[in-house]
Amino acid sequence: MRKAGLLVCLLALLTAAAQADFTFVQVSDTHVGTNQAAYNARYAEVIRQINELKPAFVIHTGDALQTWSPENAKLFREISRNLTPPLYLIPGNHDIAIKEDGAIGRWTLAFGPDRISFECTGCLFIGLDSNLWNCGFPVEKQQRDWLKSELAKAKGRRVFVFEHHLLFTKTPNDPNGDYYAVDEPARGEVLKLLKKYKVEAVLTGHYHRLNDSAFDGIRFITTPATSFSTGPDKGLTGYSVFYVYDGGFTHRFVDLRTAGTPPEFQAH
Repeated sequence: MRKAGLLVCLLALLTAAAQADFTFVQVSDTHVGTNQAAYNARYAEVIRQINELKPAFVIHTGDALQTWSPENAKLFREISRNLTPPLYLIPGNHDIAIKEDGAIGRWTLAFGPDRISFECTGCLFIGLDSNLWNCGFPVEKQQRDWLKSELAKAKGRRVFVFEHHLLFTKTPNDPNGDYYAVDEPARGEVLKLLKKYKVEAVLTGHYHRLNDSAFDGIRFITTPATSFSTGPDKGLTGYSVFYVYDGGFTHRFVDLRTAGTPPEFQAH
């Protein structure tokens, strides 16, 4: 029955993909670790399903690791080697402790730059290191200047931005102090840039639950974790599939419990 359910789910996703200009997948908060067998198994299962979908690429919006260690980073790379589409990865708060000396350098050596930019079929995708917002270090200004430069180079292309932390959980006017969101003043500075350059969507993780809203013409979409949930539904884990069309996009969350995963993956 589970195999039949997975087949139906994949067929529906593939049918939608056939009608789109291209598809991509967002994965977040895998929390891979040498002592996290269940999380590792969920991530491996997600990779297996993604390979069947054949998207153009996969973005991972942070917390790749449960905690930073060379062993955990090596394990994440080993599991990720089974992924067929290109993987674009940016760090979360579990991956980089920004106040630790050499934290970004360790990430860069293991996975590459902590901010990235790439193009697909006329769309620009910009990945940011949201750990830097409000850190007060020179690297924060460097990233903000880089973001301005990348947005200015878009020149009419559709732009999607992705990072780990939400810019807000309810509205852009949320008070500071929300663990899941970026505080002011960085929040307002980033939002001003996104609005100026007509960014189409901001994709985030960190929240370990679904979140979808729109303000000033920008969609703000948070994909739940593959590892565990912090929301009322403690079993909600999975990934999101995005279908990009001429002039718009849709997205669909794939719940691992209804996509054919074994019973031991059902709840944290």
